[in-house]
Amino acid sequence: MIEVPLHITGFFSPRPASNPLNSGSIGAGVLIKPGIKCRWKLLKKGRKNKIFYNGKEVKITPIEELFNLINPEQRFLIELFSPVGLGFGYGASAASTLVVSLSICSFLKKPALEAAQLAHIAEVKSLTGLADVSAIFSGKGLVVRTKAGGPGIGKIKSYPLPSSIRILTVDLKKKETKKMLKSMSPQIKKLGLKLLKDFLNQVSLEKFFSCSQLFSQKMNFAKKDFFDNLKSLKKASFGISVKKGVLFTAVSKDSLPKARAILKKLFGKTHTFRPVLLPLDKGLQSVV
Repeated sequence: MIEVPLHITGFFSPRPASNPLNSGSIGAGVLIKPGIKCRWKLLKKGRKNKIFYNGKEVKITPIEELFNLINPEQRFLIELFSPVGLGFGYGASAASTLVVSLSICSFLKKPALEAAQLAHIAEVKSLTGLADVSAIFSGKGLVVRTKAGGPGIGKIKSYPLPSSIRILTVDLKKKETKKMLKSMSPQIKKLGLKLLKDFLNQVSLEKFFSCSQLFSQKMNFAKKDFFDNLKSLKKASFGISVKKGVLFTAVSKDSLPKARAILKKLFGKTHTFRPVLLPLDKGLQSVV
């Protein structure tokens, strides 16, 4: 099975275009693993496409769009496996679409870049994401998208993170990406650009989280009071933010037990991830 990482965007500014491959966003996010794995098989014509996510049958619109782009006559059975659910803010729909595209296109002897571009087009057409596919396919650690567009079109720059870093997350509530994108005001788009410039002037994990937290508050992902109540966690981490419906923070290995205990006391269940050290397009391989 192929595995692709998850991507949590900290802040962004949409850059729509008439051509889906040129459409996307600029901004920054963090790539984490474990991610999403895929198992699939062809179905006989006349049957319906079936998609299962952690054992539950689901509808993932960009994957359905991907089927139409690859072969509208063929039917597929897709099984996806992930430590997190859909709709929280992990870029899971993009990761799911990308891993399916890579898996099927590998079978069809198509290049990985073409598979990634098809996944990006499917995401943009479905309004479920703008730049996650590009970041996931070509990035590692902290990923900055400096030019909008799909893989091979847009430009990204990666800033490696130490392997000792751990990213802790808490699932707060599900939010629909399509509604989020449609509700973004011109002021928020300008803010995303400003935060990107601020971050590039002082690149660090701490700066990423301070920019992300400001963006989170302006987007109403979480209010200032929410972050004020997490001061003990802030002292034990590089920073805290909320993307859509997921709280995320980064900590050193030494601070991991304390930070995890704080989150479990406040919210219950947490997830622990590692930063991605090798770009997917440089080390794409099947995993057992």
